[in-house]
Amino acid sequence: MSYSIVFPGQGSQSVGMLSELADNFLVVKEVFQEASDTLNVDLWKMCQTDSDSLNQTINTQPAMLAAGYATFKVVKGEIDLHPESFSGHSLGEYSALVAADSIEFSDAVKLVRKKS
Repeated sequence: MSYSIVFPGQGSQSVGMLSELADNFLVVKEVFQEASDTLNVDLWKMCQTDSDSLNQTINTQPAMLAAGYATFKVVKGEIDLHPESFSGHSLGEYSALVAADSIEFSDAVKLVRKKS
């Protein structure tokens, strides 16, 4: 069986997103920590408590990139998933590139922050 993964774009964010997943999978917070360290901003805290900041494009885009990549890492780790292709809607293209090992996560975080 072959699999393809599609990542969502900006607009899919919500305060509290991934909190339950993070309670069960350490990798979620590890991904957010790497993004936060790269940008010197606490993206996890923002995603959990601050809708005004989260909905600013400069923050939304790295947060959604982290969310998409963290979710992918959970799924891949749980079911040993090996997709044949990746795609993304708008901003989701960056998550797809990271998941496909075409770009480093920290580089993608910097790019989406800069393009905002």
